Amino acid sequence: MHVRNVSALLNDGSAADCGARKILYTGLQDGNHTFEVCTNGSQGVGCASYNWTIDTIPPTAHVTSLTPITSALNVSVDISFTEPCIGDGGFRCSSVNACNLLVYGAGHVIPSSLIILQPNLKYSLLVGLSSSVLYGRVILVTEKLFCTDIAGNRFTRTANSSFFVHFDRRNVYVKLRTYIPEKLLQLNHEFRTVLATHDYDNLKVYLYFSKPVLNSSEEILNSLNSSQGAFLPIRGEDLLKRRFGFQVTSISTIAVVTICLDTSSIVSRQGTPVSPIAPVTFLFDSDRPAVRLSTTSSSRTKEHIIPIWIKFMKPVFGFNSSFISISGGHLQSFSEISRSTYIVEIEHVDDLVSVKVPENVAADVAGNKNLASNVLQVRHYSVPIISSIISTFATVSFVATSFTAGLLTVSTASLQSVGAFSRSSRRLTSDPARILFRSACHIQVFALSRWLAVTLPIDYYEFVRGLEWSIPYFSLPWESENNLPVMIDSSSSGFDSNVSKVQDLGTLKDKNLRTYASVYGLPLTPMEYRSFFESQNFRPEAEYILDLEHSNGWRHFMRSMLWLAVIGGSLMLVHALLLLILKFKKITSAKRKGYGALTFPRFEIFLIILSLPCTCMASTAIIRGGTLLGVIVGILLLGAVFLILLALLLFLSFGITLGKLLRYKEVHQEGEIVHWYQEIVRVTLGPGKRGQWAWKKRTNSIYLVMLGPLFEDLRGPPMYILTRISSGNSRYQSDRIFASDDENEDTEAPFIQKLFGILRIYYALLELVKRVSLGIMAGAFLNRSSKVPTLTLLCISSFQLFFLVLKKPFIKKKVQMVEIISVSCEVGLFATCFVLLKIEISVQDETRLGIFMIILFLLGFVSQLINEWYALYRQTVQLDPAQKSFLAGLKLSSIGFLLFFIPQKLIESLESKFPANRDGGAANASSPASRNRSSGSGSSGSTDKPWMKRLRELAGFSPDGNGSPNDPSSSRARWSGLWSAKRSGSSSVKTSSDFKPKSKALDKDLEAIFASK
Repeated sequence: MHVRNVSALLNDGSAADCGARKILYTGLQDGNHTFEVCTNGSQGVGCASYNWTIDTIPPTAHVTSLTPITSALNVSVDISFTEPCIGDGGFRCSSVNACNLLVYGAGHVIPSSLIILQPNLKYSLLVGLSSSVLYGRVILVTEKLFCTDIAGNRFTRTANSSFFVHFDRRNVYVKLRTYIPEKLLQLNHEFRTVLATHDYDNLKVYLYFSKPVLNSSEEILNSLNSSQGAFLPIRGEDLLKRRFGFQVTSISTIAVVTICLDTSSIVSRQGTPVSPIAPVTFLFDSDRPAVRLSTTSSSRTKEHIIPIWIKFMKPVFGFNSSFISISGGHLQSFSEISRSTYIVEIEHVDDLVSVKVPENVAADVAGNKNLASNVLQVRHYSVPIISSIISTFATVSFVATSFTAGLLTVSTASLQSVGAFSRSSRRLTSDPARILFRSACHIQVFALSRWLAVTLPIDYYEFVRGLEWSIPYFSLPWESENNLPVMIDSSSSGFDSNVSKVQDLGTLKDKNLRTYASVYGLPLTPMEYRSFFESQNFRPEAEYILDLEHSNGWRHFMRSMLWLAVIGGSLMLVHALLLLILKFKKITSAKRKGYGALTFPRFEIFLIILSLPCTCMASTAIIRGGTLLGVIVGILLLGAVFLILLALLLFLSFGITLGKLLRYKEVHQEGEIVHWYQEIVRVTLGPGKRGQWAWKKRTNSIYLVMLGPLFEDLRGPPMYILTRISSGNSRYQSDRIFASDDENEDTEAPFIQKLFGILRIYYALLELVKRVSLGIMAGAFLNRSSKVPTLTLLCISSFQLFFLVLKKPFIKKKVQMVEIISVSCEVGLFATCFVLLKIEISVQDETRLGIFMIILFLLGFVSQLINEWYALYRQTVQLDPAQKSFLAGLKLSSIGFLLFFIPQKLIESLESKFPANRDGGAANASSPASRNRSSGSGSSGSTDKPWMKRLRELAGFSPDGNGSPNDPSSSRARWSGLWSAKRSGSSSVKTSSDFKPKSKALDKDLEAIFASK
């Protein structure tokens, strides 16, 4: 074939002549190439082509892992080739030492884990990380030139052919930091760290993680918990998610805040959970501590050295004596009781001493400066002479009167026990003891008024302090006179007493101390924060009370009850001893007539009634103290008091009002002439009728003496004994009693008089309720200021006075008059105290008011004292029933006292001097035989004359009708005097024939009535 020419074409480029039959191409690029050759001959044009690929790029691999940071023991590695590299066997990993993936570091490949993801292109392999190494890194890199591609290019390592895997199995820590200042406290010689602030800007919390975490700020916020308040995120640099900040908001002004972080929901970048962290507790207090000054008693004192208590509402630091402002006195001593309580002693220079603590002189732990204190003014005074004189007079006169009455009572009881009197007179038993008892009650009322919640005038206050023996209230034997009580807070904890100093850690300059504090200055636990700070800071109005015994009332309780037990027990022992002496005297039973006023338990009833106010005051004081034992003991004692009141109520209601046990009879006179002045006396002081209590069963008449203190001087629902008095013009006839057909033994009183009689017997209960209320008020409002006790006692006393004037409950007019005076003085006392609560008075007016209150006491006391001595005089006179001689009665009382000590033979030699043997029964108007004959006669003639003679003698008239006084119990010894009264209407009048069988009973009743008066 004939070829004209040959041309070549490369990659669609320009054709080139191939006449030399050889063409050389250089610098060809990697990729696919096409070479085409065309011929032009006789057969026409013909072309042929050739395709080939040029590959000069060596194969590489990309090594990666999904967990470049891990805490696991194995990590999965992916190897991806850029092109198949199958020459020389391709990628192989048959063993740890024959693997094209090399591991540098604390790790190794796991050949068995090889997985072909894409043939000749992509593989997966596990790399084991050493378990013996806690943290580190391994380098994963492919081997060099271990394979070729199809073009024969040898494998080449690049930057992507290696990979770093970090492993870290250490715990991830977090620190919770605040801007709250740290203070170093020395508690019991041990340094402790306290976080406290008063600035809201310091309430920032920051979390610093030792490794970056995967959680977001919102997730970490949800993991924070606070005992109080809320959190707001603080925007700022997070240090690659290692720091997070939050602001504490919505917190109260005083709080102990504990912040906790729940780390279980926080995960670090390597997957390790965050280690738990201890909660952070701090004190936030934005309130400035208040301070209050007080003294042990009132704002007046007679002591030369004045103790002043300085009480901060919170523990403070940096306070000393130089910060106290004093005028009118000199500072003698300064003592730190605790970090919130201080005591200073000031010697007065002027009569008025003023003390104050300025503001901003001390701070607490949170850094708040104190507020200014109140200005405490204490007025110094000396004990007024008038107070000492009158209190001494009252004490001495009462003791002398009691001693005299006691001797006379013992002597009289001794005479009665040996049958010295032909018939017993209840007057020898009742009157003097009752009057002395009422005098003691009157003294108690004024003595207890010292504890009323009112500032009393100095003259009166010092006066009633001299009467404290009547309660009784004395210092305990083991109490030191100079032992001042320590004032503490009722909520005080160990912090106050154990903290010795406080130091801000930021200001510590001593390197040794700083090192010691950093090592040993452990922070307070949340429980310690609450026990040291919360109980105090949450009580901005803390109580200011005396030491523990004062705060819970035990010291007051022991002072009262101990001496009450000692004095009352001693008197009961003396009483028991006297009864034993009388019992074992060798006296025949025929002569023994009883023990009179020494009869058990007459004296004990008096003591119990006198002890009730003291018991109530002491019991209420310990109940108010709040201790468990105090509340139990106080309730039990008050329960016993109320049981006594209930027993008295039941006795008065069932025994007297319903007439189950006792009857009261009065002599009611008919036909007497009443003058105008007698009517005035009757309206004001009562009718003054002769009355007599009688036990319903005569076999139980001994109870008249035993229970006499409850009723014997009071009038009850009466049964009248009617008598007829002549209304002739003759002076002699007007004093005579005539027998009449209308004389009756048991005449019912009108309904109104019965009602009044029922009500007036409850005067004993009313008096006891007043004294019990006084004791309860004094104990409940001890060292407090209140109008309640004064107003309550004023109402009770006013009602008592109204009841006393309206009902006239006493049998005797003299006793009625003295009781009105006493109760009026007590009403005046409580009214004056109520006025003192309302107004402020000057020093001069205070002195006058104090003297006025002392005069109120004297009016009641002196009237009772006079009445008591008169009763003692009358009792002495009655010891001689024949001559009515005071000296003879005094001589006889001396004999009665000596009967306790002289032998039996001498007693028998003295029996001839007893009234019963000396008079030969002359005191009786007729012999028993004649009385029996007169009472047994059925006629109204001469057979009644002996009885009438007896009646007239009992009534106080001589047999000759001259009206000579023969009854010492009346002022003029006749019924027409001040002791007479109008006859109350009666529809029950019996005939003479009905009366005669009862003359003997009437004789006995009249004899008892007149003999007892």
